Amino acid sequence: MSDKIKTGVYGLDPILGGGYREGTVNLVYGKTGVGKTTFGLQYALYGLNRGEKVTYVSFEMTKKQIVKECKDMGWDEITKYLENNQLEIIHEFGEDVLFLSKDLLKKIRGKDKRSRASRVIIDPLTHLTFSLRSKNERKALSKFFEGLRNISTAVITLEERGLSNDEDSSTPLYLADSVVHLENLGFGEMYDRTLKIIKNRGTNHGEGVYPIDILSGLGLVVEASEDQLKDIRSHKRYDEKFVEAKKEVKSKLDGEVQESILNRLEILRNNWTRDEKPDKVIEEVLRTEKEE
Repeated sequence: MSDKIKTGVYGLDPILGGGYREGTVNLVYGKTGVGKTTFGLQYALYGLNRGEKVTYVSFEMTKKQIVKECKDMGWDEITKYLENNQLEIIHEFGEDVLFLSKDLLKKIRGKDKRSRASRVIIDPLTHLTFSLRSKNERKALSKFFEGLRNISTAVITLEERGLSNDEDSSTPLYLADSVVHLENLGFGEMYDRTLKIIKNRGTNHGEGVYPIDILSGLGLVVEASEDQLKDIRSHKRYDEKFVEAKKEVKSKLDGEVQESILNRLEILRNNWTRDEKPDKVIEEVLRTEKEE
């Protein structure tokens, strides 16, 4: 399994299963003011501080506004990364971009593959998803996402706009590899701001609603309890059960079937978070696979 791409958002990676998978498109959505841009900037700065090249595509804020946003948070190093070309900011007016084109991907990709960004942030994609009226437009979005996967590991922010009821505006959610929802409930208490992972393909992740805060100098901080984290971590105490199951697979099955089931059992072992033993599940797998 490849190493995960860390988000830079404090407290998020443990409930994401370690971070993002490499070469994925990851969506962060919510209403105005919930912290979507802060999330994107944290993701960018985490990579920049570790020598990665980052491309930030903004459809709202100018380069000057982005720099000010960072400095207001105490992230003065943003200036250095712009000066040494480690960070590229592409500013487009969202209202002027009527559809996703290959030109935007070309700008993100750049001319020199050796200096290509390993992290891409698009903030926000909202304007370009308002007009997904036709099948061709939705297909273009799908191709755009696939193009991003071939370039980098991307974070895209999206303004929440009736996503649960509007099929067209929900298109980015089911095309993305992971979806994080940020919400400001307005209670003024611990759960004033919350984060929920809607999906995270191919990775075990937390399924709760987690309180978040935005702190000067740090940005977004996710607060998950020890009990919540325990529910995500795999239980290594049942490793012996899986070892025994693998021995039985090797003795009863062969060829591609054996290889496939051994792989599935290993994935199951790495993601077993239940308190109960895996015996019944393993028995059912072995019974089914041994049937002719």
